[in-house]
Amino acid sequence: MRIDIWSDVSCPWCYITMRTFELALSASGRGDAEVVLHPYQIDGEHPAEPMPMLEWLAGKYGQERAALMDREVTAAGPRHGIAFRNATGFAVNTLDAHRLLWWAGRAHGRAVQARLEELLFTAYFVESADISDHDVLLARVERAGLDRDRAARLLASDEALAEVRAEVSGARDQGITTVPRFVFADGPVLEGTQEDPEVFLRVLAGAGHATTRSQGEPQ
Repeated sequence: MRIDIWSDVSCPWCYITMRTFELALSASGRGDAEVVLHPYQIDGEHPAEPMPMLEWLAGKYGQERAALMDREVTAAGPRHGIAFRNATGFAVNTLDAHRLLWWAGRAHGRAVQARLEELLFTAYFVESADISDHDVLLARVERAGLDRDRAARLLASDEALAEVRAEVSGARDQGITTVPRFVFADGPVLEGTQEDPEVFLRVLAGAGHATTRSQGEPQ
């Protein structure tokens, strides 16, 4: 079963949903699952320079809605073992993070890519790290068991740049405006936040239909 996923490492609901999905996938016993992660950039390649996360959200959504979004995701986090620290975090351009995920998946497979993805989510939302900074990225590459020097060469070049930008652009051309988004080979689509592993388990078992949750991250 092929499962295509669109996600952005700057999306807190993607973080929650990816944890939920990985838990369900492990419990499902589906050894035939082929997970293909696609990059998506909610804010494109902005902000150009890192800026306080809540300030960025307030500029995009307004102060009241930004505060509500922060409260909602911060309250949801502990249910999934995540301590969101948005108040000390930074909104950044995720392009280079996606380039590394693209490389990790193609060079080392989904298991390694998923390990790096989790580390990048944690860096962004829990550790208040600037994941547009190459030293920050390379530290997570090392923690994931990947070759730091090889990753440094990628970041210093244009490798994977065109591919990631093409995938992000292609997603928009397909009308994808909300992440996370899961498309299963046999047809079901799950879009938006999923906090219950049973939702994924039903689809992985071949039962159930798509559900959409309002907490997804729209462009």
